[in-house]
Amino acid sequence: MIHLDPRFTAIISILFIAMGLYNIYVGQKRMRAMRSRGDKVAWYKQVGILTGIEYSLLGVVLLLNLGISTSLFPDSMAAIVVPLYTIVLVLAAAVLLLILLQTLAATRRRARRTSTPTARTTVSEGTEPQERPADQRATQIRHRRERRKKAAAARRRQSGRAR
Repeated sequence: MIHLDPRFTAIISILFIAMGLYNIYVGQKRMRAMRSRGDKVAWYKQVGILTGIEYSLLGVVLLLNLGISTSLFPDSMAAIVVPLYTIVLVLAAAVLLLILLQTLAATRRRARRTSTPTARTTVSEGTEPQERPADQRATQIRHRRERRKKAAAARRRQSGRAR
């Protein structure tokens, strides 16, 4: 095992756990916001929550590594601590794999959505597409038209200044 300064390892592990708790909090907040809009969201499809779990598990792995390397645990507990360390490390790797798979799936969905424009949209990641009401589509088209007009005007202004 790598032997770093125990104080440094403790600080890094506490930072990992704090970042994990913060990411879990933000992920839950986003889930509540999505559910209030009527979207059905599973916690294991939220990358923020998965990232928080990953950070927390890595913090626990670092703390267990610190305990093992500094002989904080008595020899009689080695039969418990070492397998626990291995299990937590494997769980962290599994969560990392799940995060990568979710990110790849979301990237593919975004690419598919932008390459084939349709009147259908997904309510949330992982759910079936549903038709939007006509008034929502009209509002979206109007907003898109306004954004394009503003962008064209900005380009014209900028090209006028550049000359």
